[in-house]
Formats: sequence, C-alpha cells, structure tokens
Amino acid sequence: MAAFLLLHGSGQNARCWDRVRRALEKRGDRVIAPELPKHAPDWNLRDYAAHVAAQVPGPETVAVAVAHSFSGVFLPLIAEAAPLKHLVFIAAVIPEPGKSVRAQFVEDPGMFHPTWIEAGPRWFTGEQEAIAREFLFPDCNAETLPWALGTVEMFDTRHLVVEPAPFTSWSAAATSIVATEDRTLTADWIRRTARRVLGVESVEIEAGHCPHVSQPERVAALLHDLAA
Repeated sequence: MAAFLLLHGSGQNARCWDRVRRALEKRGDRVIAPELPKHAPDWNLRDYAAHVAAQVPGPETVAVAVAHSFSGVFLPLIAEAAPLKHLVFIAAVIPEPGKSVRAQFVEDPGMFHPTWIEAGPRWFTGEQEAIAREFLFPDCNAETLPWALGTVEMFDTRHLVVEPAPFTSWSAAATSIVATEDRTLTADWIRRTARRVLGVESVEIEAGHCPHVSQPERVAALLHDLAA
C-alpha cells in the first residue's frame, strides 16, 4: 500500500482529485487530498507547506506527494517538513531555489502560453467557467465536463508568485508528468525544466492541463506504478 498526498492547483478545489482518489483506493492505496486555503493573503509559501505537511502519513508507508499546476511550488518545501519518498509534478510549475514563479517566467517567457497570460486577469471578472472550458478542460468529454466545472474554484496566488522559493536543495526523488496538449504551462518548458532542474526526463500523457480530471484512471495507474 502506498500513501498519496494530492494537491490541487490554483484554479480548482480538492474535489478535482475525487476520481483519481477512487481509482487509487481500489488499488489499495491511501489518499489524502487537502483543501488549500483559497484566500490567505498573510500566508507565505512555507505556511502553505506546513499546512500540507501536517497531513502527511508517517514513514511506515511510502508517502508520495503529487501537485498539479501552481502547487508544484510547494513540493520541495513539504519534503523538507515531512517524510516524503517521492514528488510528482503533474502539468505543474517546477520551482527553482531562490527564484519566484514570476522570476522564472521573466527568465523564460516560454513558460506559459501567451493566450493564457492574456486570459489570466479574466479569472477575477466572473469568467471562470469560460476560461476553464478553454484552458483547463478542452479534452473533457460531455459526461465529464459538468463535473469538472464543479471543481473550479479560484485560489488567489498573486502574492505567492512573487515570493522567492525558500529552499536550497531537493530532498526527495521527483517525477515530472507533461500534459502534451496543455494550454497554460507549455509542455516544452516543463520538459526542459524537468531535465535541467530535476535531472529527469518527463513522462508524457496526451491530455490538456488537467489530466487528473480528463483521464483519472490513467493518472491513477501512473501514480500507483511510481509508488511501486
């Protein structure tokens, strides 16, 4: 049995993992999918990491932390505070020591698709559903899409994107999963950043930005195999 910690990104809530959770639990795995505080302007990156680390199981199980999208920034900090064996980035930001997400973007503007950058401010003007359809769930089928839209919830990270990542080294093994049809973070940026920063070649899945939503069985199988 493996223990998984699943972190939602900045455009969803923890319910986005429900189908992956069920698929992992059918395999005998333990799953924790915490809800991240959505509006905590006084919290910094370490505050979020501490909140999550407190929910990590003990060292008697294999603890695998999985982060989607923006929440990749928390993984190395959680690994400093909890007995994690493996970190998994799914269509996620791969942070670099001492750099903020904004600094990473300034250094490499190919990090995000230009259309996503243009659409970003519309999250705050009541257009979340339209943006989610276009950028988060373009590959969801008709049965999945209504449920997927129900997982959309804004996690305000504007104060976190400018905070330099307060870690100096990686304390756990890592895997990067690229969503090849991602319309937010570019697949090429994730590939080359995983190679340069993590020293690994990315696992690829043909999916949009949220493969855990559009292809939960496949994602669960990948995660279970990694833990094994």
